[in-house]
Amino acid sequence: MRTSPAAGDVSRVVTAHLETWRPYTLSYPGLVGLAGAVLAAAPQAGALGAGGQTGWRLLGAWAVPTLGWLAGLYGGDYFDRRLDAAAKPHRPIPSGRMRAGTALACMILCVALGTGSALVLNWRTPALAAAALLLGIAYSKVFKARGLAGNLLRGGITALAFVFGAMCVTPYPDPAILLVATVFWFQDAASNIVGTIRDVDGDREGGYVTFAVRRGPRAALAVVVALVGCWVVVAVLAPAVLPGTTGMAFYAPMIVVAVVLVTVALAPLRAGVDPVRALRAHGVLVVERTILAGAFVALGAGPALAVPVTVLALTVTLTAHRTMRSRYEFGAASTATGPEPLDREAVFEYVDTQLAALAGRRLSSLRRWERRIDVELTDPATRITLTVSDGAVRRVPYGEGPVLSMITIRTTGETFRDIFLLGRSHPRRAYLSGTITMDASPRDMLHINQLFNEFRRATASGAAGRPEAVAVERVPPPPIVAGDTALHGGEGMPGVVFGSEGTPPPRVTAGGDTFRDGERMPKVVFGSEGTLPPQVVISDTTLRDGEQMPGVAFTPEEKVDLARRLAALGVALIEAGYPAVSDEEARAVRAIVDLGLDAAVQVIARPVAADIRAAVDSGAHSIALFVGTSDAHVRAKLRTTRERLITQVADAVALAKRSGRNVVFAAEDATRTDPEFLVRIYLAAADAGADALGLADTAGVATPWLLAGLVRHVAAECPLPIAVHCHNDLGLATANSLAGLLAGASGVQCSVLGVGERAGNAPLEEVVMALETLYDHRTGIDLPALTPLAHHVAALAGQPVTAVKPVVGGHAFVHESGLHVDGVVRDPSTYEPYPPELIGRERSFVFGKHSGRTALRHVLDTHAVDLGEPQLADLLATVKRGRSTALLDEHAVVEMARTLQMKGQP
Repeated sequence: MRTSPAAGDVSRVVTAHLETWRPYTLSYPGLVGLAGAVLAAAPQAGALGAGGQTGWRLLGAWAVPTLGWLAGLYGGDYFDRRLDAAAKPHRPIPSGRMRAGTALACMILCVALGTGSALVLNWRTPALAAAALLLGIAYSKVFKARGLAGNLLRGGITALAFVFGAMCVTPYPDPAILLVATVFWFQDAASNIVGTIRDVDGDREGGYVTFAVRRGPRAALAVVVALVGCWVVVAVLAPAVLPGTTGMAFYAPMIVVAVVLVTVALAPLRAGVDPVRALRAHGVLVVERTILAGAFVALGAGPALAVPVTVLALTVTLTAHRTMRSRYEFGAASTATGPEPLDREAVFEYVDTQLAALAGRRLSSLRRWERRIDVELTDPATRITLTVSDGAVRRVPYGEGPVLSMITIRTTGETFRDIFLLGRSHPRRAYLSGTITMDASPRDMLHINQLFNEFRRATASGAAGRPEAVAVERVPPPPIVAGDTALHGGEGMPGVVFGSEGTPPPRVTAGGDTFRDGERMPKVVFGSEGTLPPQVVISDTTLRDGEQMPGVAFTPEEKVDLARRLAALGVALIEAGYPAVSDEEARAVRAIVDLGLDAAVQVIARPVAADIRAAVDSGAHSIALFVGTSDAHVRAKLRTTRERLITQVADAVALAKRSGRNVVFAAEDATRTDPEFLVRIYLAAADAGADALGLADTAGVATPWLLAGLVRHVAAECPLPIAVHCHNDLGLATANSLAGLLAGASGVQCSVLGVGERAGNAPLEEVVMALETLYDHRTGIDLPALTPLAHHVAALAGQPVTAVKPVVGGHAFVHESGLHVDGVVRDPSTYEPYPPELIGRERSFVFGKHSGRTALRHVLDTHAVDLGEPQLADLLATVKRGRSTALLDEHAVVEMARTLQMKGQP
């Protein structure tokens, strides 16, 4: 009998909350609080036997720490949702089974109930509850990623539960109670460190610098052993320092059992520390700490209370550990020893389920994109063919279907299972790590990203008619690379700069083995840090930011023509304009979209409804929502607060996503924004369904190492593609763009010649040639077309290309110095970073006071002019006597040589 949809939804919600509660840990904090209460009450003769008041106080000593623990679990999942999205996306929040806001609300409810109960029990105890809450938030937000301090702080929260239990029956805790509290402090810290050994790979990938990540699992194990030794010593001394205890007969054997269990848990780790062994060890420690807390209940109250509560706690703990722990750690299809094997039927079932959810739909964002996608899996060997045509997606027999441009995606069955069946990974992470490979252009990858979004939107939305905004919030991070950043202003305002000037720049590999035409180019290796993604999305903002250059205003016809040229150049993403600024702008964007170019068209919009409607009406494939995030922008320009801005951005992203467009959230002035606030607003955009993030150095104040540090920080916290947009106020736009790409960004926005407001943007031709020649990265750009396009844009802007402009300037491949020409004649790579033929240009020489004999002889030999040494010396002297500003070109020198040659003839 099938479960009804409503019953299924209820079951899913209940399961999500049970997973968040972690019942295999839930008995422990209440038992610790109860232990503190009975030990504090022990000196009061007959107190426990009186029932009544002491009975409900003991109940409160158990209930309040349990509520606090629940609050910490909800809060931990809320604050860790980005890390879980990358490392454990099957968990309730990243899987979409629980909204992040629901977890936060439950945390607040548990805190409120616990604080109210604590106030009734002892008006002094809310201070302990507040301290535990602050420690819990500090742990989740800061110290969890800061090594041993985080583990000790986590243990301190459990010690507070013990002290709270004591204060439920006495106004203030006895000093001996504070000493015994260190048992639970040390035990919980040790257990928490074992947990970080279990999660070391996920923590490292998520950017959490735990002690196990920083020092290694073996060093972490040594700290665990030291902490265990500390709590054992205090536990042995406890009966001697605690007054009035009568349960030594049961306490001693239970402590012995706890010591044996901790030995059993840690002994296998000495032979080798790995996540599987650490998980098993942690499972034993969960039992050990339950018995340890039960031992202290026995010490204070005897077996009558200790035995039943400990047995009950162990029953719940072991049952939940066996039935739920593996699911929570590894996903629904896992077992204690690992995931179930994948079979071909599961693959086809998943794909067909996704396609069924899209049946009958035409995806407007993919309407002009027609491709055949061949997916090849290994282990098990499985091949799938999808076709995308007229916005419809279908599965056809492998290798069949209409004749379309083909994309091949290759991966393993294990990767497929981890992404789609277990939810333990996502396509972008797998692609960037190399476990997915594909033959696709940057533009194709943009559309594949959109296709994946549509798959997930369709299946996450559930019943027909559910608002798309709800479904969007459940979309996991999109795959591969996507989008760019699009920014409108650039007001220079005071702010803060991320990082410090002493931070070293990223170490990169520069150069390639050979020029493309076979000429040698030495490969210089500076280090191994910093690698480019397999595909870099090149976005051009000439049509949008370029128009913000003083005196530049393209006509609609010029914009359409430039869009054609950019698409022909190979630009994957064209930022066409800002539709909300005027009707003429909106019509120009629509005209570009209607061209059906082989490039995605993007527009910008502020996070306001009118701008978003104009962007949607323009027909653009992608919408980049931009807003200033630095304190100067938030307070002076926007006149709002950080919290209101976060809400505004989240609402705007959700609204834009309802259109089915690719949505980018771009933070203006990101390099002068408080990094933690920047992450918060990016996460809000991600939770609302954003597909990519834009990071802008709006005022051009960043340095390469500072920008790289900021990109790394954001990438570690936010599992979305990142694109950088750099201004050139200090001449660092190209260097900063490359640093961002090497640090984790997968998109870069440029403009032809760097045209734009003030000193402009990162020049397209510079960024492209640096990627092509320094990093041997194929950008898909038609390199010989760069120079004519640059001169065309210069003519439209009324600004001639300066002779010394890199790549496209008139002097880029012109040589005069005798020493330089001598080197170039022998080996062009001595003074040229790449051969001019690579971009359709030619090398040339000019002559003046710096010229030498070798240059003259080379040019004359090239033109078959033979001068004797005396005549060559006369020619060189004539050339050197000329004014330095009146250089002679090859033609003039050849004519002079021929004149000397004729004079020398009889």
